[in-house]
Amino acid sequence: MALDGVGAQERFADHFDSNEVTVEASVTASTGDYAPLWLTANRYGLASVKPFSAYQRASFERRIEADSARAWRLGYGLDVAVAEGHERVGIVQQAYIEAAWKKLRLTIGQKQLPLETHGSELTSGDLAMGINARPIPQARLDIDWFSFPGTKRWWLWKLYASYGLTTDGRWQQAWVQPGQRYARHTLYHEKGLFWRFGRPDVFPLTYEIGLRMATQFGGTTYAARSIRVEQGKPMEYRHATNFRAFWDALLCRGSDETDGTDPNTAGNALGSYVMQLRYHGAKWQATAYWERFFEDQSMLTVQYGIRDMLIGAEVTLPRNRYVTTAVVEWLTTTNQSGAVYHDYTPSIHDRMNGRDDYYNHLHYAGWENYGHAIGNPLLTSPLYNKALGHEGTLEFFNNRVRALHIGISGDPAPEWHWRLMATFSRNWGRYSTPLPDPAMRQRYFLAEATYRPRWATHWGATLGMGLDNGHLIGNSFGAQLTLRYSLTTPTPKHE
Repeated sequence: MALDGVGAQERFADHFDSNEVTVEASVTASTGDYAPLWLTANRYGLASVKPFSAYQRASFERRIEADSARAWRLGYGLDVAVAEGHERVGIVQQAYIEAAWKKLRLTIGQKQLPLETHGSELTSGDLAMGINARPIPQARLDIDWFSFPGTKRWWLWKLYASYGLTTDGRWQQAWVQPGQRYARHTLYHEKGLFWRFGRPDVFPLTYEIGLRMATQFGGTTYAARSIRVEQGKPMEYRHATNFRAFWDALLCRGSDETDGTDPNTAGNALGSYVMQLRYHGAKWQATAYWERFFEDQSMLTVQYGIRDMLIGAEVTLPRNRYVTTAVVEWLTTTNQSGAVYHDYTPSIHDRMNGRDDYYNHLHYAGWENYGHAIGNPLLTSPLYNKALGHEGTLEFFNNRVRALHIGISGDPAPEWHWRLMATFSRNWGRYSTPLPDPAMRQRYFLAEATYRPRWATHWGATLGMGLDNGHLIGNSFGAQLTLRYSLTTPTPKHE
């Protein structure tokens, strides 16, 4: 559900009037301690960082766009995998049902959702809610683009809200070493509001702005050393799961019992501002986008300046045999509202907000799901913590990053599609545990080609070659081969 969703139902109506059955098999093999990053990142968590992994996957899906011409619409899907070298052998990747009436849509279950602001294929990923981790089961209500009264569709609104439950508690418990923090039965809340100004049918330039927020709350935290200690051993802490806890998550208020005399927002609250300027050309399109991440309330306003951001541009060229789409992005997360933090004290009456420690939290393991960062994978996921000298933990030990990311793709023939990505990063670790080598460099590369032969209509194959080079997570070279069979069957027509 991209921000340019106006008219999306009309565009997709002719393409999704069917059920789709897909069977897929993939194998990844590489040198080094980890598979190359771009062979595993931004694949909705259905990927392993181990040097060898494989899976077989089968899915059945009816997309809700099949009913785009109707007021009432229905969609559903089931997507399961059997894996080797992953966090578990049997994986439920998607299982959902959704119903819509006019502008309202209710989705219940676990569903892969695209990025809100730009394309998914070539980007490094969003900072807040991206496509790097497995989807979280939730109940989500969307209100699709609608015109603000009296503006004649020059000012459109879109909003959504959801509540869910994370399912990786047992995995967290098995992953961490004794005495390290983890959480189980953690609840999840997400919401967003977007505005769009402009009418591409009248003038080809539109501007969009949005605010997205999410909260981890509830559940039980184990081995949290800074929460309570009895006889020298950390204790578990049960967070509130009553109606007020859900209400506080929605309104971003409240506090945890462990906050003491300096209350903070209840749970792990974070989010991002997003903006984009888009040119809707007849033959080519261009989008400039920007995202500013924040933790709690310290960077919710511009009080501490705008120094951390993801800024990018995506251009889709007129149809040609060479390059179809090009993306360039710049990411910086080194400031985090400053290097100094302290609360009120009897002798120092000024509170200083700083050291936001992106993706980390006092109570919860971190902004992850099954070890993959829910946001941008360039903030090194806990699955790589052994390389950073912190094996068996679920904290993010490299969240101060600067990176230049480039991606290009092409369609030289109807049967062929390719993409190339290159990322050049410098990494400082985190304020509390800086890396031993300041500004440690790491480079990530991907070359990938997909072939869909005319003589085998339902078949496709993708071969990717990845290369990592640097001292952060080490050197690695690997390949990934994916075979796919897709069959569509007509959807029964409703009178």
